[in-house]
Amino acid sequence: MPKPDKNEHDKELAELTAALDKLKVDRQAIQAQIDATLDKNKSTGLGKEREEMQKLKATKNALIEEKKAIRSKLDEFKNQADKINKDRKDARSNIKFTNVEEIDAEIKKLQRKQETTTMTLTEEKKLIKEMDALRNSKQFVAELKSKDSAMDNVKEERKTISAKIAAKDKEIDAVSKQLDDKMTIIKGMNEKDSEKRDKLQGWFKERDDLRNQFQEKLKEKDAIRADFREKNNAWYNFQRAVRAQKKMQYEADKQKRDEEHKEYLKKVEEEEAKKIPYEEEQALCEYLAEYLTKAYLTDASAAQGDDTKKEDVIAVKEDPFAGLKPVSKKSEDEYFGKGKAKKKRDRTNKKQDSKDARPFTLSVDTFEQFGLMGLNPPTALAQVEGSVKELREKKEWFSKQPRGSVPTAQQIRKENEKAAEKLRQNGNATDKPKAAPKGKFDLSTDDFAPLPGANSGASAPISLWGKPANLAPPTAGSAAADPTPGEAGQS
Repeated sequence: MPKPDKNEHDKELAELTAALDKLKVDRQAIQAQIDATLDKNKSTGLGKEREEMQKLKATKNALIEEKKAIRSKLDEFKNQADKINKDRKDARSNIKFTNVEEIDAEIKKLQRKQETTTMTLTEEKKLIKEMDALRNSKQFVAELKSKDSAMDNVKEERKTISAKIAAKDKEIDAVSKQLDDKMTIIKGMNEKDSEKRDKLQGWFKERDDLRNQFQEKLKEKDAIRADFREKNNAWYNFQRAVRAQKKMQYEADKQKRDEEHKEYLKKVEEEEAKKIPYEEEQALCEYLAEYLTKAYLTDASAAQGDDTKKEDVIAVKEDPFAGLKPVSKKSEDEYFGKGKAKKKRDRTNKKQDSKDARPFTLSVDTFEQFGLMGLNPPTALAQVEGSVKELREKKEWFSKQPRGSVPTAQQIRKENEKAAEKLRQNGNATDKPKAAPKGKFDLSTDDFAPLPGANSGASAPISLWGKPANLAPPTAGSAAADPTPGEAGQS
């Protein structure tokens, strides 16, 4: 689905807006002509008559409003009278007599009967109850009299308000008669001035036509906006559908990739299950033991001996340089006539040539490899033999461990890499490393060399295993590449 052209839509709206502005200007011009003509007519006799007629209309409307206000009061008194009538009826229903004299006469009559007539106790109680009811009815008689008085007052107010309404009707009729007279005069004057009236009617018609055109243009503009909005919404819905489809496809592909990855991991686990448990660790122990033995425990010249002579080396029979020897420019340069130079005094210490005085160094990778095995690397030549023994014992220990009982070197290496990555993320890489305070030791400074467990990405090929000490030892990763323990010693 193509996206709606916003520029084309804006162009159409701009054209319609320009047309609306032109219609508005034309309508304002006609309205100005109408207003000018009407203002001119106000100064004429017809205009004055119309002004007076407008004043009479305003007076009539004011009188009508006053009449409405008076009538609303009349309605209020009418409602009040209806309420009083209802209360009077309720009061009459509770009493037999309408004045106090009649009630007192009836009470005396019942008392006379009680005193002169023999009756039972029940009849006497009934008679006493009737007399009590008559005495209580006196208050209802008083309320009835007050209601009658209030009703008389309401009737008087209604008569007064009705008289006011009649007076307002007379005033309204008089103003209406004046309006009729003014209308007759204006009609006569309009018949004489028909040309101006026709011109005004033409302007009125033209103004109405422009108003209709303006409304049609507005409807057209709204229709264009609605159509563009509908197309734009359809396009956005299409985009949402496309994104939903892509998401579904991505989820399906992701599920497929996850299944393939699970299958791959399953195969890797199966292959790992076929291998000897802790084969890499045993090979690394064997390699480190062989490296330390050949580098620091075996005499290089004695170890080489006649073994350095290989069968594939052919001796030179006729060597043209057999009688030559190296010449030192300082000591034996007699060719230029300077004579022999003075022999330089040998200030070297004889003890330095001894085996124990040789410098002992290990690379950082070797420290890491010892850390993966859980062993401490030797820091002096005297500790090498003990380290070799520990490595042999550690190899034997690894060979007896069941699979999964202890972490492998690869697992330890991954944990170390995660810890180092976390430290790099938490620290600010752009900050300059701080030096340790004077006299104090700080692990975070550059003066601290990482010991076993440090993250090292260096690796060396297996072909360098077992070489002399002047060659850098390989990393643990290279040991993992060749899982066979025996090959480390053979190389």
